[in-house]
Amino acid sequence: MATITLEIISQEKHLATIEVNEIIAPTTSGEITVLPNHIPVFTKLTDGIITTKANNKVEEFAILGGFMDIAPDSKVTILADAATRADDINIAKAQEAKRLAEEAMKNKGSEIEFKEAESSLRKALFELKAANRRRQSRDLPGQE
Repeated sequence: MATITLEIISQEKHLATIEVNEIIAPTTSGEITVLPNHIPVFTKLTDGIITTKANNKVEEFAILGGFMDIAPDSKVTILADAATRADDINIAKAQEAKRLAEEAMKNKGSEIEFKEAESSLRKALFELKAANRRRQSRDLPGQE
């Protein structure tokens, strides 16, 4: 079966280079599914979950914005503002980050502090969503 080489890079680190059969990504125009030999596309990503499928294995990444470049040679590069692999998410840390961000937003500091807290809250919420989806998929029969 044909594959896609997916590379995910965030501002913090090179997160992954993996071979997959399918990529589902949130774009500003809606969700897009990328299969091998997809037409070339360059698109803006929205906050959300990137889902990859490879040989009946599903992997998810929480992302905050960025861009996706689909090259004609079945190579996809995702440049994300922030990205975390679902398997690497520490739920307790994400819940604490959510709590701290909500608290900071309530304190109504400067506009910059509010925007930073809002960004932290979005990141924590998408990390929790990805971790919960990953945990649920592990509970389904026939997974992994």
